[in-house]
Amino acid sequence: MGNIHIESLKIMPSFTITREYTDNYFPRDFKIVVDQNGNEKFVKLKKSASVIKLQPSLQLYLPFRQNDFMLSYQMRSLRFQNQDLQKFDSDSHYITSNLKWHFFPNLTTEIKDKLNYSESIPDHINTIMYNWYGNEVSVLTSYELGRRYKSELEVTRSYTRYKQDVFQPDNDDDLSIRSSILYQVMPKTFVGVEYTHERYNRKDLPGEDSDYNSQDYWFVTSFDDPEGRLNGKLRGGTTKIKYDDETLNTGNSFFTFNGDLTFKKSKYTTIQFTGMRAQVNTSLHTEDAFYGSSFKTTMLGLELTHKFTYKISGTVGFSYNELKFNSQGASGIIGGIIEQFNLNRQDTAKTWGGELDYQMRDWLGFKVRYSYVDHKSNFPNEAFKKNLFITEISLKF
Repeated sequence: MGNIHIESLKIMPSFTITREYTDNYFPRDFKIVVDQNGNEKFVKLKKSASVIKLQPSLQLYLPFRQNDFMLSYQMRSLRFQNQDLQKFDSDSHYITSNLKWHFFPNLTTEIKDKLNYSESIPDHINTIMYNWYGNEVSVLTSYELGRRYKSELEVTRSYTRYKQDVFQPDNDDDLSIRSSILYQVMPKTFVGVEYTHERYNRKDLPGEDSDYNSQDYWFVTSFDDPEGRLNGKLRGGTTKIKYDDETLNTGNSFFTFNGDLTFKKSKYTTIQFTGMRAQVNTSLHTEDAFYGSSFKTTMLGLELTHKFTYKISGTVGFSYNELKFNSQGASGIIGGIIEQFNLNRQDTAKTWGGELDYQMRDWLGFKVRYSYVDHKSNFPNEAFKKNLFITEISLKF
């Protein structure tokens, strides 16, 4: 892989083409039928779909002195092969810039800007697409105190804007301030504490107020050794949320965590663990919003990757995800069916999958993937099963 060099500037174009097939592209689709006794009930629908995804990208990298600047652009184009789904063909664009500046040997500032414009596929085949754009800017300052201590301060500002008038209440602004201090207890191993304050503002529907302040108090263990046997970070502690609407401030202090660990069992075998527990805000343009403005999710994942030869590797994985909505709110969305359920929605999802990767050349790769999802819910219309088959060819110049 040669890239393109203009003095110290490195230009790295790439192109990926993916073919996806699933037997259940709109897993939440259903219809209401009336039985012989005049009772309403819903029937789950399954719609298979074949999609071609084109992803050209271009990355620029410019080192100067001890500093680095990177600028990248990626386009994601979805083209449905089903004639009745071609109305959902979409193009999304992502631009990312990153400037890393070393003021002193022990003081570094990193500025990131992520800009995106997306055309998103709806949850149901009979609803419309929605377009949105967003921007996220973050400034991260890292400072090493002596030989064993290091601290970080990060400020992030993000916003999202939806273009359709019907979705305008979804517009949001988010401000996050994160600080941490770590102490080196062993070579490449750090422990410490982290605090994050976040202000979330949403343009709500009349009569609603889901704005809140969030505070994370976390203990941190970091294994900073990309080439060693163990690498990654574990963070866990307490999250406290205070809504502007006092009626929502019940049970808003809870345990949260975030972890990503990679263990190199051998030269050829790697095991990766991922996990998280957090509160997630729903979007008013999606089906989830009918069940409340937020939910708590717990996710655990495990992947095993084995390198068979220099060119061929394989991965198998399993993940478990649990969703618990914080409020009731599904009344009347599909007639009398949901009105019977006066409870908070709770889901569990299990996903199994595997991937085979054949790197034919340094610049040419081929992948085959398969995954199976078994999603269960106490709201029957949200339960589904799904098979997904993917083939991918990637080019790097």
